[in-house]
Amino acid sequence: CYLKYCICLTEFEILNIPYTIESFHNSPKEGMIKGLWKNHNHEPRAVRLVTELSLEYKVYDPQLWNGILQKLLAFNMVDYLRKVLVTITAIHPLWQIPTFTRAWRSVILAPFLSASCPPSPMQLDACYESFVLLIKCPILLDLDLVGIAKQYVQLELMAFALGCLLLIPYSEKRKQQIQGFLLSVDPVILLQQVIDHMTTGEVAGYACKIKELALDSIADKKQYEKLIGTKFFPFLKQHMIDNKRVEELANYLVDRSCLDDAISVVTEYLTHEGRPIKSNISPAEILKTFDFACYNDAKPHGYQALVCSHLASRWKKIEMYSYGIINNRYQIIWTLLGPTKAGAR
Repeated sequence: CYLKYCICLTEFEILNIPYTIESFHNSPKEGMIKGLWKNHNHEPRAVRLVTELSLEYKVYDPQLWNGILQKLLAFNMVDYLRKVLVTITAIHPLWQIPTFTRAWRSVILAPFLSASCPPSPMQLDACYESFVLLIKCPILLDLDLVGIAKQYVQLELMAFALGCLLLIPYSEKRKQQIQGFLLSVDPVILLQQVIDHMTTGEVAGYACKIKELALDSIADKKQYEKLIGTKFFPFLKQHMIDNKRVEELANYLVDRSCLDDAISVVTEYLTHEGRPIKSNISPAEILKTFDFACYNDAKPHGYQALVCSHLASRWKKIEMYSYGIINNRYQIIWTLLGPTKAGAR
């Protein structure tokens, strides 16, 4: 407390206002703050001091705070204003003051006024901070989030743009905007930007949502080739496993003779399902085990014949079995890979 008094007295001295520790301690704080504001609100240093004292002594007079925010904007004290807005977000009565919304909008849009494409590291940091502010902003209903997303698009920061759309409060509008956005952007760019800019800190939760949307877009469009052989393929495998869509990916990989990748996907899936593969099992048996897993789950699929045709040239002895099950009074014929001899490649 003594240290705070000393700091305040130093600021008062710079402003040529005589105070001692005793007189400062005994002064009614709200009256002192309003007096300081009345006589010195034309000085940036005094405005900052009034702000600090108002927060310290919980003086939340709406008229005073409306003036404070106006002056912080006028003096272009954007960095400081950003911190102040986050702090007073917990003071609900201050949300109603006229300058509150304008102040939030100004600090969020400030980086875009001078940023170029591609943004410099410093500009990129400022754009990141703007997105963090958006996450904390209590008045999203009053902001043009689509317009802010377009600002990020102009800087080719697509992941942040999608993050803005995720913040749209109305579910139908949010869904519509996200669907349209995903049609116009390369999901690989989204994944790369998530890794580059959004994996840590306060935006990490939104990074996961953006990654999921990008992977969903790739899976829905069957654009797996965009990720095969890239550092993002493990993300795709895990995504398909988590969302019970392994058969789709396995079909695609086998159909295009990406058998090593298919076996990798199947192995991870079976391990995830509590049916790990034995270390000495052949590739053909791995796929057969996957067929049995699908069989037991009663999920009809037709990629076994494709497996056979693609593996025939690589494994010499593949025996064909036909299994039938009755499901909802229909006969489903399952063609499964038979056992192979070790070293049959």
